[in-house]
Amino acid sequence: MEINKNKILKICNVVWSAGERIKSIYSKKFKIFKKKDFTPVTTADLESERIIIEGLEKIFNKPKIFSEETNFKNQKSIKNFWLVDPLDGTKEFIKKNGEFTVNVAFIKNKKPFFGIIYAPILKKTYVGIKNKTYKVINKKSFREITPKKKINKTIIISRSHSSKKDIHKLKKKYNTNKVLFLGSSLKFCYIAEGIAQVYPRIGTTYEWDTAAGHAIINGVGGKVESFKGKEMSYGKKNFKNNSFVARFF
Repeated sequence: MEINKNKILKICNVVWSAGERIKSIYSKKFKIFKKKDFTPVTTADLESERIIIEGLEKIFNKPKIFSEETNFKNQKSIKNFWLVDPLDGTKEFIKKNGEFTVNVAFIKNKKPFFGIIYAPILKKTYVGIKNKTYKVINKKSFREITPKKKINKTIIISRSHSSKKDIHKLKKKYNTNKVLFLGSSLKFCYIAEGIAQVYPRIGTTYEWDTAAGHAIINGVGGKVESFKGKEMSYGKKNFKNNSFVARFF
């Protein structure tokens, strides 16, 4: 599947449209439901997913799409497919702290080939494709990101999925006292920009949580891998990830 500049712009417009719908719901009272795994989901998640899936189906011919909220069945011997997290950071959305994103990624041969992360409230868009990553300014110009390596590392940790015990271990492991807390896949973007250098995630996540961020990290020459140093792959059973670390150092 070819993803050229024209198609990247079309995908961006789809994601921005989903973000606008999310913002319209965010500004009002909204209902919160519980999924089978007891995690929260809102009308914004479902509306965003609908817009993205419909948008991708208009741009590409019969794309294979797997999305967090509804469409993750028929997973058999897949290598090339789309992963969608229509609202990453639902807990942050509910808290109304603005730290949530829309994530869309294309997986090619079980590796992230393209990814876009959009934070509607923070008005930040990041795009990673092949060996380049861009920050989109004012939804118009694409500025390539090239972070500088730093001797003193800053760890970035999930705002909603971290314990004091884990934080203490991670500070010791990476020999630093500099810690940032942030929600959603924005953590990958901050690594790509050089604001932080390492994002360790302990526990289970899903491929739609990481794929777009992985593409963005790859674009600046960083790594997303297991704690044993094996690069994360995609198309795994039930789309489950084990613990991992995203880093640029």
